[in-house]
Amino acid sequence: MLRSRMLPGAVALAALMTTACSDSPVATTPAQLVIYGSSHAAPASAVERNPLVSLGSTMTATDSAAPQHLNIGMYALYVSEHADCSEPVLVQDYGTAGEVKDFATNPVLFTGEPAAGTYPCIAFRMSDVLFMQPERTFGPCDASVVYDGDIYRDGESDWLDVDGSTVVGHGGEGPGEGVDDHVTIFFSADTNVALARGISRHQLVGMNQPLVSPGQSTMYWDMSGAVQDEGGQCGILPRPITFE
Repeated sequence: MLRSRMLPGAVALAALMTTACSDSPVATTPAQLVIYGSSHAAPASAVERNPLVSLGSTMTATDSAAPQHLNIGMYALYVSEHADCSEPVLVQDYGTAGEVKDFATNPVLFTGEPAAGTYPCIAFRMSDVLFMQPERTFGPCDASVVYDGDIYRDGESDWLDVDGSTVVGHGGEGPGEGVDDHVTIFFSADTNVALARGISRHQLVGMNQPLVSPGQSTMYWDMSGAVQDEGGQCGILPRPITFE
């Protein structure tokens, strides 16, 4: 069971630009913006510069593990020129089916060609149902089993979508009870103005500086020791986020 309500996650952004000769066979121009996911710890220097973006408990049990797989469905990426995340611009859309990404393998989450500029807010539309497989067997956790969990459930209605409309949570916290609500996670360089706009603190992650496109930035979701025994059930605790 995944009991986490705060959503951490991990992302790296890199910009690449090339020019192809006219007589080249088939030239592929790398996307201006590439966003990666990672469940590994951030460099110590990044943590020192960005100590404020920690969500949820960082307590580690006596016996714990990291996930060998952490699969999350990704649907769309938006950027905004406003720190309150208003007037979002769609960068990439995977459609209603989305694409499942395994954060434990440093996947490419999104790519796109947003206009060159500074963006103090970005937003992911993603699934609120996570699928985790422990890296090893211990206690109630079996390394051969995939555990699912819903992070935004029945009775919760404080999250907004990119347009500012309320998203109502569905699903339970038990195995197989999750319902995909296509939630939005916001990353803002000024969380105060984002909160003032009505974005829930439970779906908001701080950035230590605005995203520059083309440019480079990294968000890490440190899942080391996050898989733990939660009252006889295998669960994953909320972990800190670092945006670099």
